[in-house]
Amino acid sequence: MKSLLSFVILVAIQSSAFACERSLVGTWKSDGQATMAFVKEHSKIQQKTEDFLQAMVGHMTLTFSESELHLVMPNIHVPVAGHLRPFAGSEERKPYKVLFCNESMVVWSAKRSFGTTDTATTFNFVGPNTVWVYTGSTEPGMPDLHAREYFQRIR
Repeated sequence: MKSLLSFVILVAIQSSAFACERSLVGTWKSDGQATMAFVKEHSKIQQKTEDFLQAMVGHMTLTFSESELHLVMPNIHVPVAGHLRPFAGSEERKPYKVLFCNESMVVWSAKRSFGTTDTATTFNFVGPNTVWVYTGSTEPGMPDLHAREYFQRIR
């Protein structure tokens, strides 16, 4: 009986140790104002890159259920060589899984957009309904902006 009680207590302690203190569930919208404030203060980028980012951020929504991500980026116009050009949006649904979490971050993975491999994303929590994602890149051919994109949970 003692060993059964010890086992139950051990399982309860381990289960609570793996429970996330933060939840992704809800709809998160890109916060263009907070993102651009960070870019202007901390990133060293060309004006044309800043203008492009200004047009890009503030539109995307990420809706998380317990196991699925619904990503929506609407069609927008962005400046290219001084002229506004259409930028095709996208919409996708895909499963995701939480890899790690604590009081200040949730690391989750899902299939890359337009790819077959998984990628991990870290949501760094500023508060219960505000996160930022590092927008740098280690991918060949992709610029490393050393910036953050902020998101607000809107529901």
